[in-house]
Amino acid sequence: MRIVGSVSLVLAGVVLGLFGVLMLGATGIHWEGGLVVPQLSDSDDTERAIGIGMGIAGLGGWAVLATAGGFVGLRGPRPSRARSVTVWVALALSVAVLVGAITFVLIVNDR
Repeated sequence: MRIVGSVSLVLAGVVLGLFGVLMLGATGIHWEGGLVVPQLSDSDDTERAIGIGMGIAGLGGWAVLATAGGFVGLRGPRPSRARSVTVWVALALSVAVLVGAITFVLIVNDR
């Protein structure tokens, strides 16, 4: 039961993190030797600030849910080897998906 709860929390965190990455991509942030927020003529600074805030909140929510999933899965007197491996694999895949998505958005999002 702990494995299901742990993987569910991590999966919910990935969905929330991908939403955060989507919001950061929608603001036009990209990488040019550093993070660059372009000045677009069709939007104002308030919309961009809200998008960036929602993106950071989404990534923060991913971090919280992934941490909670790890704690749920690894709690107990002696977690079994299968449970530990499952939790660590779920967390590693979560990190890999989000790092890949962030890298894709920062490199491809070149306006």
